[in-house]
Amino acid sequence: MSLIALTIPFPWARYSKKLIGKIENPRSVGTFDPKESEERGMRLVTGTEGSIDQGNVVQLQWLIDKDDGIIADVKFQVFGQSVLIGAAEAACELLIGKNYDQAKRVSADLLDSHLRDRSDEPAFPRETFPHLNLVLTAIENASEQCTDIPFADTYVAALVPLNIGETLEGGYPGWKDLPLKKKIAVIEEVLNHDVRPYIALDAGGIEVLNLLNDREVIIAYQGSCTSCYSAVGTTLSYIQQVLRAKVHPELFVVPDMDKLSFQ
Repeated sequence: MSLIALTIPFPWARYSKKLIGKIENPRSVGTFDPKESEERGMRLVTGTEGSIDQGNVVQLQWLIDKDDGIIADVKFQVFGQSVLIGAAEAACELLIGKNYDQAKRVSADLLDSHLRDRSDEPAFPRETFPHLNLVLTAIENASEQCTDIPFADTYVAALVPLNIGETLEGGYPGWKDLPLKKKIAVIEEVLNHDVRPYIALDAGGIEVLNLLNDREVIIAYQGSCTSCYSAVGTTLSYIQQVLRAKVHPELFVVPDMDKLSFQ
């Protein structure tokens, strides 16, 4: 990363209005007192990236719940280009309530989409991406200091991406030995990533009601799905195909027919 790339000024006319608002009125600037953090039973971690010599530095401080790795609060300090303020502020908003593993999945695209005025117009000019990378590296540095903290029992780490039609041989690792809550959490994670975003485009939804005998996934449709005939056809087939590919090949999905209105 060159010094020129980090110090070149950027015209505000190319920032989104949301980004400008974060720069002008940041809410998460500051630091945490170590003693107060300890009194709250939280671990204080600091992630820093950049240098004064290069002209840009960002520091993120997290308060981490020692029981489940959840980020309870975040503050930042920056030195350098104004865009760092907006990027760090956006990161703070996205990180609160996530655990440190989820924090590592925050990307430049996610920061950008969080501050877009319109879906087809970037919030950050492309020249600012080195600055976004400083924030992302600071997040990674902070996360590395938390690896000894256990996650909640129901947390499921990022699943291996598969194309539909592919099957995870033997199913999700250790599926048979997982407790019921964890199995449902795995199913929820897959639905969140591969099903719900697409159903939501048509104002629909899906809820997992139960998992019976480790094989029968009982679901309830919501919104427009309750009156759509594909809920027992194409949509149902797609949901089952996804779960069989990413969770276990023996799963089958059963909708709660009482929730459907087209009968």
